[in-house]
Amino acid sequence: MHRRSFVKTVAASLAAAPLLAKSLHALDGQINRLAADVAGATTDLTRWRRVRDEFLMNPGLVHLNTGSLGCAPRIAIAAAAEAQQALEADPVHTLWGALGNGMEDIRDKAATFIGATKDEVAITRNTTEGMNAVAGGLDLAPGDEVLTTNHEHGGGMSCWQWLREHRGIKLVYIPMPAPATDADQIVGLVEKHLTPRTKVCSFSHVETITGIQMPLARIAAITRPRGILLVCDGAQAPGMLTIDVKALGVDTYASSSHKWLLAPKGSGLLYVRKEAKDRVHPIMFRDGFGTYSGSFGTRDVATVIGHGVAIDFHNALGRERIEARCRQLNQYLRDRLATIPALRLLTPAQPELATGIVTYALDREPGSNGKLAEHLRSAYNIVVKTVPGTYAYVPKEDIPGQKGADYNALRFSTHLYNDEVEIERLASGIKGWL
Repeated sequence: MHRRSFVKTVAASLAAAPLLAKSLHALDGQINRLAADVAGATTDLTRWRRVRDEFLMNPGLVHLNTGSLGCAPRIAIAAAAEAQQALEADPVHTLWGALGNGMEDIRDKAATFIGATKDEVAITRNTTEGMNAVAGGLDLAPGDEVLTTNHEHGGGMSCWQWLREHRGIKLVYIPMPAPATDADQIVGLVEKHLTPRTKVCSFSHVETITGIQMPLARIAAITRPRGILLVCDGAQAPGMLTIDVKALGVDTYASSSHKWLLAPKGSGLLYVRKEAKDRVHPIMFRDGFGTYSGSFGTRDVATVIGHGVAIDFHNALGRERIEARCRQLNQYLRDRLATIPALRLLTPAQPELATGIVTYALDREPGSNGKLAEHLRSAYNIVVKTVPGTYAYVPKEDIPGQKGADYNALRFSTHLYNDEVEIERLASGIKGWL
């Protein structure tokens, strides 16, 4: 656990913005008290109720859709708001002074959070921006192949589709099993679809449709010796899983911090392995990965400051503790929904493939998943996600002769602000509707 907060470092340098410095010192005290309360809690019930108090969610809201957007803690929102006020009080000297310099401290903190070095990490706005930067920075030629799956999100797909349209690359889609039986099955499918023309493998770390955790380290052991770049859409992982990009073996990793990391909306990270930088050279990072540069331009500094506080929030709670809680709640949810015959599990049960996301197909007429989601929202104040089937973000011309499967599914995300009582409420709501 990293007990030294970045906000203390930033606040100490803000002589030109004394009100913000005072506010950040106060936030640092709140983070330290939270860490002490969580470490000293005698039961899980008191620990996680204490954490829930840190959020601004409406009373009674059951937010089981962190996979779409997380709820930022009040301290991250407060830090961003204070930074915005300080910026507008003296824009030039604040942005290119103490506050702007503080963004580099956050980039350092973010790199440590995912197991990288500072010169390998850039702060972005979201996963899509990071994926676009990677794809646009590759020297791919007509006929070069990008191997991906039929379960990818549009934010990780549009960049490759653009390259197909404008540079003539070929996209190859692995038909994903739902659920997968084990990691061997996934690795075997990857090997089966590799060809001498494969230049890039682009996979989600935690897949958006079924929530499976891809066995990236095993895939990297196949791709790296062949000189194939392993590009990762990591939108769903940081803040839910303890991330070490070096251990994963990926060449690039793009993520959205406003999901499980609970940062202000419009926050993301991009990692490019230093040994891969000669092959990945986006225009926006021509002048380096710094939070301000001539090739990137002016940043939303207030959001970046809030991003840093969200990282501190996670470090104060302990990343391993958060991952364990996400998994514990997800298993509890699986156990409760396993008693409902109309639900068919699409997510693997094996711990190495399972995460804090689980998806069920609804054994009813197509479109009934949307009706159930609306019922849960209107009658129980429960927010869940309807998910599409295969090839959801793939133009039909990319897959001639193939037909996508409609899973008629619902996806449930369990994070640190959820609890067992909410899951019981969910199960009751589904049973009542059926």
